[in-house]
Amino acid sequence: MKKTALAILTIALAAGSLFSVPAMAEDKGVDMKFWIFLDPTSTEDPRSVVLKGIVDEYNETNEYGNTVTVESFNYAVFEQQAIQAAAAQTGPDIINCFSDQLMTHIEAGTVQPMTAYAPAFIDEMGDYIHTAEKLTQADGEIYSLPWECRATVTWYRKDLYERAPETWEDLKELGAAASTDLSLGYALGLGEGGNGAGLIETFIPWLRSAGGEFFDAEGKAAFNSEAGVEVVEYIKSLVEAGVMDQTTMNLAYDDVVDGYKSGTINAMSAGSHRTATIMTSDLSDNFACTPMPGKEGAAPAYVAGQTIAIGAFAQDAEMSMDFIRFWLSEENQAKWVAANCMPVRTGVYEYDEVKENSNYDNLQMWAEYAKTGEITFYPADFTELCVKLVQGVQNVVFNGADAQTELDKVADWYNNK
Repeated sequence: MKKTALAILTIALAAGSLFSVPAMAEDKGVDMKFWIFLDPTSTEDPRSVVLKGIVDEYNETNEYGNTVTVESFNYAVFEQQAIQAAAAQTGPDIINCFSDQLMTHIEAGTVQPMTAYAPAFIDEMGDYIHTAEKLTQADGEIYSLPWECRATVTWYRKDLYERAPETWEDLKELGAAASTDLSLGYALGLGEGGNGAGLIETFIPWLRSAGGEFFDAEGKAAFNSEAGVEVVEYIKSLVEAGVMDQTTMNLAYDDVVDGYKSGTINAMSAGSHRTATIMTSDLSDNFACTPMPGKEGAAPAYVAGQTIAIGAFAQDAEMSMDFIRFWLSEENQAKWVAANCMPVRTGVYEYDEVKENSNYDNLQMWAEYAKTGEITFYPADFTELCVKLVQGVQNVVFNGADAQTELDKVADWYNNK
């Protein structure tokens, strides 16, 4: 009898042990990886500081016991890293995707649909600036949620510019007057680095201000229009007027921002999200920004943004979404405003700490200006096309090539590839 009782007790304890394992695993939560271009160990970029704070708070407070570990990659190689991981059937649980490159991620299989969660969450937020319809791709799925908004604006030295430039002619006239032997009156990044963003984020709004479009309704390149030729010839005229010079052919987006901060460039076009970095300059008391000047007035805004998605090989999509919900909370959106990021939730503007932000007037201006454009999800080969276009513009501006011929070459290459 004693042996029998002992055997029963042993079996019962074993069964209890077996049944307790899932509960312990559930309590432990999921250890998730989050891939993003920001480095949480850096204190130089205020966005990195906010990133670290949000992730740390989630790790400390989420009800599931989940932990999120950030893995940082430079934006210039981010897509390459994600694509290579997906090809090896691996990758992060949560991934940041810049809106211009989202289609690249979708085609490469680095992200999975979040349609099961996103529409309800958008309705729940109530003050989100994007609709589920706008974020739905051609296959009927939603793959990511924008968490910040940015508009490309024109930054200028108010001690060197008599007024804010409002048109192309204003920019040429004021830029020429502001040019010196040691500084450019205005500069575009006409180098191929950074996927040609130094040109493209200005070329597209200028193209639209002249009545053109980058792609037609069928997705074909359409920038080789009369409007496109007008934009390229205007860029060339800036060099001829002494506003810019040949050094811009070697400048990428970041180089232009650095030049503006250092005083070797007196005006530039850059995203509103760069404000925190720009204002670290010793010259910042003389910095001002304005909507990008267009052909006859402000150009339609180039609007883009960072988005957050569930990785294609996430361990638990629901837990990845739990972090995304936390990431997009109003409280966390207010923290991004402190890093001079334009929020995607309008309720944030009512927060006292947001109203007290020294950049509040600019934030409101950017938000209004952003309404003149809309976020666009470009095709997967967009960056390849951008580099080709930069090369064509270089040939016109610095080598005397014909603008129509060069634009036709690039458009024909793209449309027939």
